Amino acid sequence: QLLSRYSAAFALLADTAMLVLGGSLKRRERLSARLGDILSQMYLISATLKRFEDEGRQAADAPLAHWSIQDALFKLQQAFDGVLDNLPNRALAWVLARLVFPWGRPQGQPSDQLGQDVARLLIQPGAARDRLTAGCHLPATDAEPVGAIEQALAATLDAEPIEAKIRELEKRGALEGNPQANVRDIADAAFAIGGITAEEYAVVKRQNRLRDTVVKVDDFAFDFGAQDRMHPAAERKVA
Repeated sequence: QLLSRYSAAFALLADTAMLVLGGSLKRRERLSARLGDILSQMYLISATLKRFEDEGRQAADAPLAHWSIQDALFKLQQAFDGVLDNLPNRALAWVLARLVFPWGRPQGQPSDQLGQDVARLLIQPGAARDRLTAGCHLPATDAEPVGAIEQALAATLDAEPIEAKIRELEKRGALEGNPQANVRDIADAAFAIGGITAEEYAVVKRQNRLRDTVVKVDDFAFDFGAQDRMHPAAERKVA
């Protein structure tokens, strides 16, 4: 219903802008771009509703649909405001604003709670996540960035109960005074005292390796490029 209403409002706004501004609308690129933004957001809402309907209105996917639609509605409202705020004829802009938003600006951003629901769906393997990534290429090895992220996620979930055991060892004081009981090497310390099995230790080590692969960034020497700055290429050629 909201989409139908905003579609009618968009038609009114676009036709009025064309009638009042004529060919100058094309030269007012930011104004015409905002009209394009409204159309784009309506398209995204239509696509979200169609996909949700085509996939059988899966209840687990509802947070994804709600977040996408609410976010698009908020951005659509901002684009409407941008057009209305920048129409040269201010009297006409005032009238259009009352027609488009007779009760103020009703669209807000998605709530934090809804965002948390979406985040849980995105990081928890399951049918909802599989449907969302059905058209994506997921490499099977960690040699590719996306593959590394997927494997790191799975490894992190596998390691959660083991890390809980290690935290319990810490609470009991079993690792007190152990120099290895730090964030980086605490699994080594827990394994050394028999707090976790060899299989559990291997799971945590794999998680650590994949995590390092995902967060790894380019590393350069502190004096990288210093020689080039001190001796430009032209000088080196002369020498």
